[in-house]
Amino acid sequence: MNSTIITIGDELLIGQVIDTNSAFIAQRMNEIGIAIERRIAISDSLSAIQQTILEAWKTSPILIMTGGLGPTKDDITKKALADLFQVGFKRDEPTYLHVKSFFEARKTPFLSVNEAQADIPENAEVLFNARGTAPGMWFDIDGKILICMPGVPYEMEYILHTHVIEKLQRRFNLPALYYAYIQTCGLGESFLAKKISQIEDRLSAGIGLAYLPSPMAVNLRLSGQAEHRQEIDLAAAAIQSELSDYIYGISKTPIEELVYHRLKETNQTITLVESCTGGFISHLLTNISGSSDVYIGGWNVYTNPFKTKQLNIPEATIREHTAVSEECARELLEKALDKTNANYAIAVVGYLEKYEENKPHAYIAYGSSEDIRTKKVDLFQPRVKAKEAIAKVALVSLYREFLI
Repeated sequence: MNSTIITIGDELLIGQVIDTNSAFIAQRMNEIGIAIERRIAISDSLSAIQQTILEAWKTSPILIMTGGLGPTKDDITKKALADLFQVGFKRDEPTYLHVKSFFEARKTPFLSVNEAQADIPENAEVLFNARGTAPGMWFDIDGKILICMPGVPYEMEYILHTHVIEKLQRRFNLPALYYAYIQTCGLGESFLAKKISQIEDRLSAGIGLAYLPSPMAVNLRLSGQAEHRQEIDLAAAAIQSELSDYIYGISKTPIEELVYHRLKETNQTITLVESCTGGFISHLLTNISGSSDVYIGGWNVYTNPFKTKQLNIPEATIREHTAVSEECARELLEKALDKTNANYAIAVVGYLEKYEENKPHAYIAYGSSEDIRTKKVDLFQPRVKAKEAIAKVALVSLYREFLI
């Protein structure tokens, strides 16, 4: 079974908005056994929408479309579909009441263009959108499926998870799939692939091994139909044995959530001191609901004077060893632990770009007041990705060496 993803919007074509919807949809479709044949971005025009649908349906029985469902004049997807299928519009009463209450709750006028959000082509099935005012739509035309969702990512994600995945599984009687996940850090994709090449070569034709790289990390996903579960588990165990020095998890759970859950389970706390990452590790932790149970606070000490003022780092330490040094990272960690009485801490300092004679690198200090460890990380990524890399190594190091 294959599908085509169609994203609508001039803002996508000119690069004003980055298309994250396609990646999200593709990942979810892959998980239920639907392959993506093409991803197409098109403009906000009646002809582009209609011609793209007709053309894509020649090779893909499932089309998944996002965008063009809002209340403004450039949102013309519904009109394009009604014209294409030669149908009129019907008003969906649950959507109308939802949209009406949406505006009443915000004490803003309920305009006719907002009322029209509840109007959909007569041959469409509504996919209720609890997160916004534009409903999704499901069309079943001569055995071919067209799914339309808003372009707002968190609305699209809600509709996909709440309605679309289950409907597709029922409609096409998709086989049950089974997955095994292995999370690694510290070994590049090519080196990792070489270490497990013999295991990969022995996999049956019905089992896939995907490499999912990110800064300083590569996640592996073994997948196949449920009947291959035993072989997938055996292959996963073999890979875990081969890569034991680099594995930190066997799920899809991000490292910051693994750290959070482990600290919460053991009733322990953490504090953070960030220089080169500028608060990025704090950002990851505080994205988690309930993170205040474990993260008691920290410092974003970007400049040297701020380091000495906020955490009383001796100027002699910076003068003798520089601010980007193992010694400075260690002292920042010690001061933070003294001030907070947290069970654990992470401190990071570094150069994200070449500075004088220094190549990009970072020092990470992590641990407890009884056991402080440090690690140097050489950086090869652009500035923003380098921050992600440092955060990943810091959290993985603490998790692997202290929490499990």
